[in-house]
Amino acid sequence: MFRFKYETVVSKPNPMRNFNPLARASNRVVGLEDRITELRNSKAWQRTVNAWKDIGRTIDPSKMPKVEMIELGVIAIDEDIQRKLDEKHCANRIGNVDLFNEPLLQTLQCIKTSKGQFVSIDGQHTATTLGALIEEGFFVGIDDWRKFKFPVQYIETDDLAFARRAFSILNGKGKKRQSAWDDLRNSVFIVRIDKNFDDEDDVKVEQKVSIAESYDCYPVEEKSELSKYPGTFTNIANFVNQNDETLHLACKWHNQYFHYLGIHVSLFFMYQEFQSAFKSARLPVSDKLQEELAALIQQVFVDLDGYAEAVKEAWRKWSENRYGDQTAWRDDGYAVALLQLYKKFGGEERVPLSITDRYDDLYKFFADEILDMAA
Repeated sequence: MFRFKYETVVSKPNPMRNFNPLARASNRVVGLEDRITELRNSKAWQRTVNAWKDIGRTIDPSKMPKVEMIELGVIAIDEDIQRKLDEKHCANRIGNVDLFNEPLLQTLQCIKTSKGQFVSIDGQHTATTLGALIEEGFFVGIDDWRKFKFPVQYIETDDLAFARRAFSILNGKGKKRQSAWDDLRNSVFIVRIDKNFDDEDDVKVEQKVSIAESYDCYPVEEKSELSKYPGTFTNIANFVNQNDETLHLACKWHNQYFHYLGIHVSLFFMYQEFQSAFKSARLPVSDKLQEELAALIQQVFVDLDGYAEAVKEAWRKWSENRYGDQTAWRDDGYAVALLQLYKKFGGEERVPLSITDRYDDLYKFFADEILDMAA
C-alpha cells in the first residue's frame, strides 16, 4: 500500500485571470516623448547622466550613421571582420520561400573608407541572399545584382578596429535581444488580436498558451512582478518545446494539486518524460498515479521546488558514488527519481521500466530522513 495521502488544499480564484498579459493587448500607442520622459525620470538614467557629466563627454552629430541606397556590387566583405558565410542560414532562414518578406529586410551595416569603399560589418548574409535571388531570376524587373541598390547604413572611417568592435556590438554585445517571452507574446497577439493565422508556428504557440490558460497556468516574462502569483512560470523556451498532450497532462496536474503555487520548471520536464515513456509502453498515466505522485511531493518535499533541490543533491551524491566525480545534471532525472521513490514507498500503479531503470538506484541517495520513512 502506498505510504502517503494527498491533503486537499482549498482552491481560490487565481488573480492571474485578471492580470494575464496575454489575455488582451493594452491598445496604447504613445509618443516618443513619453518614453524619453519615462527614461529621464529613472534612477538608472540619472546615474548615466552623472557619468557623462563627470568626464565632460559630448556628442558630435556629424559622426552619426548615414543611410544611402548603395549598389550591391560595390560592397566588400572583409573576411577578418565578418564571419564565414553560413550557406544554410541564407538558404533556410533569409531565403526560405515561406519566411521571406520584403518589408522585413533590414538595412546593411557598413563603413565607408576615405577611398569611397563600402566594407560590410553586418548584413553579409542578407546581401548575399539578395544577390543570389537576383541571379536566380526571382526579382521582378532586376537582372543584375551588381546594379541593384539597397539601403545601407554606414559610418565614414578608415579605422578597421572600429569596424571589428561594431561587428561585435551589432551581433549581440550591447544589443537588447528579443527574449523568448517577447517571441511568445508576439505570436499570441498575432493570432488573438490581428486574427492572422498565416504562420503555423504562431498558431501552434497560441494553442499551447491556450492549453495552459485553460488550467490556470500562465507564462510570464522573466523577473516579472506577476511571477509571484499562482500558476505562473517563466521558462518559456521549455514550455513551447512541449507537445500539446504533455501540456494538458502537466498543467492539469499542477492546477489540481498545486494550484496555490507558481510552477517550477521541473513540472514540464517530468511530464515530458511521462507522456513519452508511458505512451511507448502503452500504459496510462492514471489518475491514481498522478494523485499519489502529488501526495509524495506534498508530504515529503512540500512542493516541486523542494523536490528539485532534494533530487539534485541526490544526483550529486549518486554521480560521485558511481563515477567518482560530479556529472552534469540531466533534466530527465526529475521523472526518474520520482518514479523510483514512488515504487520505494509502495506505489502499485504500473510505470515504464524505461524510466525507473535509468540511473540505477538514484533514489537511494536521497537524504536519510526521507528514505527512513519507507522503512
